[in-house]
Amino acid sequence: MVERHWEGIVGHWQAGLTTAFLEGLNSLFSAVKRKARGYRPSAYHTAMLYFVAGKLQVPYYA
Repeated sequence: MVERHWEGIVGHWQAGLTTAFLEGLNSLFSAVKRKARGYRPSAYHTAMLYFVAGKLQVPYYA
């Protein structure tokens, strides 16, 4: 069994990524896809992904 999963085991120790982290990203991206429904251009969708994944905050000037 270890031989079959050797690449994944070594990859975890080299990059430090786990499947939990990747599942969390997938959850964020799915939420963004739900929020972006109705927007036609894919540029809006891409911008929303950058804001969420980069934890950027939209500046608000009152």
